[in-house]
Formats: sequence, structure tokens, C-alpha cells
Amino acid sequence: MSELITSKNLEQVIEKNKLIKDDILRLTNDFTVRYNKSGVTGQDKLSFSVLKENHLIQIPIDDEYWGGAIIAKGNSKIPVINTAQPRIYQYFVAWHETYHLFYDLNLRDDTHNIAVDMDLNERKADYFAAKMIFGNVYDYYYSLDDEDFIDRVIKCMDVYKAPYKAVLIELFEDAAAKYNDLDLKEKILKHFDNKPENIEQKFIDLELDAELVKPSYIVSLGGLEKKIQNAMKENPDVSYHKDNYQFLLMLKNRIKKEAEGLAK
Repeated sequence: MSELITSKNLEQVIEKNKLIKDDILRLTNDFTVRYNKSGVTGQDKLSFSVLKENHLIQIPIDDEYWGGAIIAKGNSKIPVINTAQPRIYQYFVAWHETYHLFYDLNLRDDTHNIAVDMDLNERKADYFAAKMIFGNVYDYYYSLDDEDFIDRVIKCMDVYKAPYKAVLIELFEDAAAKYNDLDLKEKILKHFDNKPENIEQKFIDLELDAELVKPSYIVSLGGLEKKIQNAMKENPDVSYHKDNYQFLLMLKNRIKKEAEGLAK
């Protein structure tokens, strides 16, 4: 079972980050040079754009702890994202999956499941995701006028489109490694295991876009429909392409109905 990050092992996480930081920064630079040839702006849009080029499957799964997966078979890797999760989790999982898709040499013939919570055993992928998402969150946090700690954190979540724990880990790393900010470290440790219960209402109260903390319930089957349609055009006499297409439509409609049920 994977070990989740809590206030008790947060210091350990920062120590692990120190060991992998140089390698991960090298990979983030490599990714920016090699995979953003279209000049996509917005880190959330960039990750999804790249994953869609690799047949990203987006489906709603009724599991609050399951963020997604990489389905690996030989040289093929298919990313899957659970769209029943709030969008900010989907954005983080997208970058997490991007790491496994392009840089995880240990991913072979298996299905690699991705947890929504920050996973200590997945530190490299999470650290890659954090470095692709965050700018100088420490300075932004202190630029805010809000007196309440949670209000500041939520505004950081809004600006960087990042989950609660991801923001706190990034802040804690800067507070510990760069600035020796004992007051901020204490506040983070106090609140780390106590995410606000009604975070959607907190966004509304702060006049922020609450859609970020809501699921999208998108259903997308990685371009399979278009591929089968092209195969049907190229080989109109081959019956199994038509059978595959009908099966895919039936599956897509079933998933959509389940998504509509989850959204109610």
C-alpha cells in the first residue's frame, strides 16, 4: 500500500525533494523544449494537449481516491484521467501522468494507478508535476492581504490551479529550504491534515472560480472514434470495423449516462 503524505512525514518529503531536484528540473526544461512546439499557453492546457496527442482517455469514475492511470503494453502507454475528480486534481494528475508517459523508464506491461492524494512513493512524478505547475508561490502567498491562512492558500490554489496539499508542500519546501520561515512552517504543519470541508463554498466566499474545485465529468475515449471511422472509410467492406464502431458508441453512451448520474 502506498504511503500518503501527512504532517508527520512532510519533512521527509522535503528531504526527498532535495535528492531529486536537479534531475526533475532537468526534465521540466527538457519537456518545455521538446514537447511544447505549438506554443500552448497555460500549464493546465499544455499537459492535456500533450496527453491528448497520446490518446488520453477521460472518463468519470466514482472513486474519490482514484485520480487516473497509465495503461502500459509494450511500447504503448495510454493515459487515463478520472473526470469525476475536481478539475484541480485532474490538472495535477495530468502532469503526474506526463512524467510517467515520457520519463518513467520502469513503466512496462502493467496498469499504473494514480492516487488523488499526494503519494510519498510517487515523489518524482509529483515533484515533476509541482515544478510544471508552480511559479514563485512563496512570494505570491506573502503578496496577499488576507489575514487568514486558509484564505491565502485557497487563493494560491486558484492562481496555480493546484490541489490543497500540493500548494502546502510547495510552500513548506520554500519556507524550509530557502527562507527558514518557522512561522509559515508551523502554520502549514497545523493545517496540512485538515483540508477545509466545504472548499467550494470557500472559493465562492472569496469570489473565485468555484468550477476549479468541481468535477468536469468529461467523457472522451482518446480519439478511438475517429480512428475507427477512418478505418471504415479505408476498408468499407470489412465488417468488424463497423462492429467495433457500434460497440464503441454503446460504451460511450453508457459512460455518459453514468456521468450524468454522478453529476446529479
